[in-house]
Amino acid sequence: MAPLLGGLRLLPRDRNAAAKAILASIVGVTIFILILDGLVFRRMLPAQYVAFYTSPVVPRTPLACLLSGIEEVKFRLVLMTLLVISMSYFRRPLPPLAFVAAILVSQFANVGALVIAIPAYAIFRLWAVGSVWGWLYWRHGWLAALIAHGASHLALDPLLALTLAHS
Repeated sequence: MAPLLGGLRLLPRDRNAAAKAILASIVGVTIFILILDGLVFRRMLPAQYVAFYTSPVVPRTPLACLLSGIEEVKFRLVLMTLLVISMSYFRRPLPPLAFVAAILVSQFANVGALVIAIPAYAIFRLWAVGSVWGWLYWRHGWLAALIAHGASHLALDPLLALTLAHS
């Protein structure tokens, strides 16, 4: 089965490199979302969205961490892996572009309806951000994506609440 996975794995090969990538992803995604929601798209954010993200972080943040884990199972571990396996039947080794396609398609399956409904916002806020977790899975293992996605809410949620409350 390993040849069909094209290098996808559960655990990182290099823990130090994975830890650095996880931290960089959390910081990068957090800053990116704060800029998007606090500056670029602030005026178009629905009042319900702002009310939700400015509500108390408990229980919202622990729930977001749990839901991000479920998302990682469904869209990265299952769907992205199946896409890579499917492509590996036709070509091995897979070129990097095949992994990029698997990342983008699996994340589109997750947020495609919103990308179609509100493309200017959802392409960046949902599709691009979620693709970061797919990149982590590809380069550093699924556990890296799971940790980074869940932990990103620990940093993002309180900062987003402050940003939205003061912008």
